[in-house]
Amino acid sequence: MVTILVFLVAACGSQPEEGYFKGDAMGTFYTIEFRSEKKVPTRDLRGEIEELLDAFDQQLSNWREDSWVNRFNAAPADEFIPVPDYAFQVLNLCLELFERSGGLLDPTLSPLVELWGFGTKRGSIVPDQAAIEKALNSVGFDKLALCPDRRAVMKRQADLQINCSAVAKGYAVDLISAMLQKRGVDNFIVNLGGEIAARGTRMDGVPWTVGVNRPDAKGHGKELARVIELYNRSLATSGHSQRTFLFGGQRYSHILNAKTGWPVKTDIASATVLASSCALADGLATLALILDEDKMAELLEFYDGVEVFRTKWAAEDLALNYGNPQYSKNQNP
Repeated sequence: MVTILVFLVAACGSQPEEGYFKGDAMGTFYTIEFRSEKKVPTRDLRGEIEELLDAFDQQLSNWREDSWVNRFNAAPADEFIPVPDYAFQVLNLCLELFERSGGLLDPTLSPLVELWGFGTKRGSIVPDQAAIEKALNSVGFDKLALCPDRRAVMKRQADLQINCSAVAKGYAVDLISAMLQKRGVDNFIVNLGGEIAARGTRMDGVPWTVGVNRPDAKGHGKELARVIELYNRSLATSGHSQRTFLFGGQRYSHILNAKTGWPVKTDIASATVLASSCALADGLATLALILDEDKMAELLEFYDGVEVFRTKWAAEDLALNYGNPQYSKNQNP
């Protein structure tokens, strides 16, 4: 996760209703600031949001043993499993991005994510090629059958597992955004672990302002790369600096190439995407770290109004990350 700074400005003059609260959810934090022309019971609203996040987590968390996704992962092959609503919508978006990216955003990467130590169990050892190829045999979103009419999904291979983290937080932000608007709150900013949605304006009447830090190879990222104004838009940032490990003088990132099974090697340190949907921005931000510029441009032809900002590694950080010539076996698509 790339560090995101949300600049909160104190209100100028009284407003009928203002609120700010924060909490923990989905293994990260969330903050919400809002103002409304209508009376909003803040305590009730916070309770509803926490219930929503818990319900979402119960469906799609790979860290909760009782979640729907873990029950599906343990299910046998060739059996249609009913899908609850949040998971169904997330799987639909994953399928769309899988097909449009040529299979490079693949929510069945769990065996590889676990093998590399970026999943429920953390590690810092590079697996051998035989182990990577074995894990690749258990990967492929095309090995799933999603049935919209029955709202069910079936895996054609028993060891197939799904992990929708590439879009899940963004979709949770979209759900919170929809709930706030349903409650009559039209001016707000939601930040869930760096995935952000903003509607309306700040307390001073200007758009919400978000600062994106420039990552460095040590994961500090204290320098500000850019400041972005958000008005009725969502933002997601993905990067190579946070979930990494060093082994043999080489840095390995959690962003995996679904074709090779290896972490992606790139001069792009982070990618920030602006879109109308935070779930879409979330998925596209991951793909912006995997696809080269031409293929990313082809993908964006499917979507209107999307903006992508990429931040490159500084020369010294690039040398630290990819100085080992043996790592050249992994090439970007």
